[in-house]
Amino acid sequence: MQKFWSVFFGAVLLASFLIWFIAPFYGWWLPDVVSSYGPEVDYLFYVILAFTAFFFILTEVVLVYAMWKFTHDPARRSVYSHGNHVLEMVWTAVPAAILLFIAFVQISAWASIKYQATMPSPDISIGLLARQWEWRMRYKLDNKSFQFDNEKDKPDAYRAARMWAENQEIDDVHVPNEIHCWRGANVKIYLRTQDVLHSFTMPNLRIKQDTLPGKTIAMWFKATRANTVWDDEKKKLRDPADKADTWEIACQELCGGRHYAMRGRLWVHESEASYRQWLAHAHKQQNEKTASAGN
Repeated sequence: MQKFWSVFFGAVLLASFLIWFIAPFYGWWLPDVVSSYGPEVDYLFYVILAFTAFFFILTEVVLVYAMWKFTHDPARRSVYSHGNHVLEMVWTAVPAAILLFIAFVQISAWASIKYQATMPSPDISIGLLARQWEWRMRYKLDNKSFQFDNEKDKPDAYRAARMWAENQEIDDVHVPNEIHCWRGANVKIYLRTQDVLHSFTMPNLRIKQDTLPGKTIAMWFKATRANTVWDDEKKKLRDPADKADTWEIACQELCGGRHYAMRGRLWVHESEASYRQWLAHAHKQQNEKTASAGN
């Protein structure tokens, strides 16, 4: 009967492993990647997953074997011994080497995603204010003052963009819970929070950035696939033909009682013309609402 528990424990672990193994074949895996640097993030994920999976399986096999081999025996006395220094050196050196390897492998991806110096000239700039419990997006109609062609102009463009991100202008377009861009556009987001910590996340773009009170944090992305186009006759966006192309914006930091409702959508237009038509329409609607409110 005592060996039953080792068999049961091993069977549960094996079932868990099999579920994990078949998950990608049934769509229980990472969402589709639609950003330029997404494959780099996925590569790092799989590198780390390979190491952790190997050592997890190894330790669990040893554990189940030990449970089977060394079941309780009243006649057997435990054997106590001092530590094996060679073994201790090995299990210290191996994790250290793996962590050092991962640290070097991730440098390129981290630099292309996070370093301000490597962020490209933006085609679209978005001021994003997080607050309980929504995302407030602000679009600039004319983005030219934030763009640069060489390193000499980059500091001035950065300063102008940061100033705009922290001080809204009268003709900015305000749209809650929606990020719009076009396929292939370099999009720069300036993230702030009005109240508590939030975590801005777009899984399909492999973006996750925590907000910090009092800080403006820059991030960028370039979408490689489109999921909508502006229908100028109906004055609305076309829904994605495939539901899998409904790309979510979410908060991944528990930020209060309605944290679950802090969600939005990413709309990637087929072309710049489609994006410009949507932006002009949103600006017109905003002006009409402002005029009616003033009357």
